[in-house]
Amino acid sequence: MRDYCIGIDLGGTFIKSALVSRDWQIVRDKQSPTPAGGGPDAVVAVMARDALELLAEQGLSHGDIVGIGIGSPGPLDLKNGIVVGMPNIPGFTMYPLRDRVSALTKLPAVLENDANAAALGEFLAGGGRDIENMVLLTLGTGVGSGIIINRRLYRGSFSQAGEVGHLLVEPEGELCGCGQRGCLERYCSATYLAQYAVRRIEAGQDGMLAQRLKAKGTINSIDVNECRKAGDALAIETWNRALRFLAMGCVSLCRLLDPDRIVIGGGMAKAGVADLLDPLKAFFVEEHWKVAPVHTELVLAELGNNAGMIGAAGVAWEKHGQ
Repeated sequence: MRDYCIGIDLGGTFIKSALVSRDWQIVRDKQSPTPAGGGPDAVVAVMARDALELLAEQGLSHGDIVGIGIGSPGPLDLKNGIVVGMPNIPGFTMYPLRDRVSALTKLPAVLENDANAAALGEFLAGGGRDIENMVLLTLGTGVGSGIIINRRLYRGSFSQAGEVGHLLVEPEGELCGCGQRGCLERYCSATYLAQYAVRRIEAGQDGMLAQRLKAKGTINSIDVNECRKAGDALAIETWNRALRFLAMGCVSLCRLLDPDRIVIGGGMAKAGVADLLDPLKAFFVEEHWKVAPVHTELVLAELGNNAGMIGAAGVAWEKHGQ
């Protein structure tokens, strides 16, 4: 019986691979630097090598493996297994990633958006267990996301569903890298939260956060949160502003999808329950409509960096499992 899948999370810095069992447990995993400078073929060679090593190290054969799932940045052509483009790794332009990995490993493979894979991972084994409908939001460089409807990933007609970070929340707002103005991620991601604070400091705002920027030369969302807890006025404003915009995005998801849960992950979620989740819930209730009770739960993600690998394995099981 084929009892395992391999899940690969392809990132610009690291390739993370795992052998995943039927009950969504990671049996063994690997992490290798992404050889971005070597082009896509070098990247695929590492992916294939690590996948086959996972089998060999556990004494498994190809007959024990359902397939390989690959979570990749995009945009992607999921139907044909092609990376249309990838900003962080040169050369991935109309590249047949799925078929190249399959050819080198002699295993069936399936390609999935990395945020979708992480969402499926949390749904199968993390913050979305035992429910029907879920949205994952990851707060980091931007706002990544994935949508589960009726226990299945929702990809949309053109494989572009789930780009919650590019919901428009501010008319004629800040210019986003996607070309739109006023995208959610420009107001509540870890990166842009810090950038907002820097702009305020450069405009003359003083205080603890400003002194930290002067001493370090840079600040991030961790600095903002630490200074907020110490009572810095700008840090408090910056943090609350980001969480209010995030709450607005969550309310919009409720109106559109009515999910059981919205799961919050990514680097910024490491701030935890008291610093991030509790104030987010307060803003969520404040912004939510008043004609009916609030049913959707807001919870923190549970799997961390393992979500993408488990979810990628889940996609392989969905496609090739019996």
